[in-house]
Amino acid sequence: MQRWHLTLGLTGLAIGAASLAPSLKALIIDVPTPSSGMISEVVPPPPSDPLPPASTGSLIVDAGLDRTAVLAAHTTERFLTVRVRAPEDVGETVRRPVDLAVVLDASGSMSARGKIDYAKRAAKLIANHMEPEDSYALVVFNDDARTIVPSTKTTQDRIGTIERAIDRIYEGGGTNLYAGMDRGAWEVQEALAAGDVGRVIVLSDGNANVGVTDGSAMARFAAGLVSDGVTLSTIGLGLDYNEDLLAHLADMGGGSYDFVDDPRELDAVFSDELARTASVVARNTAVTIELPEGVEPLEVIGWDARRVDGGWQVFLGDVYAGESRKIVARVRVSGDTVGQRRVAEVTADYQDLGSDSLARTHVTATATVTSDASQIETSLDRERAIEASRAFGNWYLEMSTRAFESGDKRRSQSLLGRGRQVLQEASRELSAPALAEDARVLEEQSVILDTFAPTSTEGKKHIKGNKERARVLVR
Repeated sequence: MQRWHLTLGLTGLAIGAASLAPSLKALIIDVPTPSSGMISEVVPPPPSDPLPPASTGSLIVDAGLDRTAVLAAHTTERFLTVRVRAPEDVGETVRRPVDLAVVLDASGSMSARGKIDYAKRAAKLIANHMEPEDSYALVVFNDDARTIVPSTKTTQDRIGTIERAIDRIYEGGGTNLYAGMDRGAWEVQEALAAGDVGRVIVLSDGNANVGVTDGSAMARFAAGLVSDGVTLSTIGLGLDYNEDLLAHLADMGGGSYDFVDDPRELDAVFSDELARTASVVARNTAVTIELPEGVEPLEVIGWDARRVDGGWQVFLGDVYAGESRKIVARVRVSGDTVGQRRVAEVTADYQDLGSDSLARTHVTATATVTSDASQIETSLDRERAIEASRAFGNWYLEMSTRAFESGDKRRSQSLLGRGRQVLQEASRELSAPALAEDARVLEEQSVILDTFAPTSTEGKKHIKGNKERARVLVR
């Protein structure tokens, strides 16, 4: 089983990297043509609500370049890393009642390998683990969607009724994913009270082939739920579902995405999702990166970043207690006047559940402009350089996997080689064993992807696993 918690980021621009250390050479690449399973239209994240001028919430935000100095009278490409963290110790204090709908695929393909039985058991488990003030609903979908358990409080006397209803689920028919999401969202919205956390969890093992099947329409639906106070998470089971679609829905819906290749692991996945839902610290989190004159925006790696004047906005959705997210962007910095200069203004806007208010956390990233080349050598921020190297190197793994998926093994191998080079050189120069391990994984994948066809069982498994691994390490 692959267990990486993420949301999908698709990037579409050509990218070249400046060195993270003096001898790391720039690599200029072009992005592989997206496979047919990818979303053809990028849906922008929902805009931030107006905020009070001085509300600082629970999130901790910091930002900076991989090198804190740039050379005067030169233009340099650098990596800007933004970190967004929620302290672990605020989890219990912000726990709110959870209004949850589990949306299960009950199409005919769920009969294979006993998948429907494991899914039913997981649906029971999550109901048993909820608090009495929480509400639970279960929706199943095949050719259409139907409510098996209408939204109800999870008091002990109702658990038996929920379990008996789940036992009566049967599988058959097609995959009307949109209908399932729509009915699940309706159940949550009917139960949602002020201050509650609304969540829809979708499990599917197949491609949407009945009803609304357009990925962009489904992504717009997921984004619309966010504005209604409901977050969408997705779980892909097996090897025949569209991972790009499910992960993109979670991204637009502000939730998380899981790939599960063994149905026996569903209990753990559902339990983890409930734990994450109950520990939300910040909701509807949007990070805006504003770059001043003299700093050119080039690329955000691995996120659906919406371009705004002078920079980007990245939608993170829910942030959980103890969780840390990162955004790595490539920028071109012009060194003009010697001295300190701003390189970015970073603002996180979100609903802070600790104070039950809209909040804003703001930081400024700066760099030193110097005419002393030796100062550049000593200005390395090792931690940020490692983060940027890891994101950039594993971004090649995702692109290589997409090339493999499209049948272009030659290009896939070339991209894996470039990713290994980035990671190996950075590992040596930054003394970072984790980067060496990432390079070893890419080397293993080179052999695996050269051995199997993309349409084979092993090929599909590695396509899904590699995309998930890459996106988590990028973020």
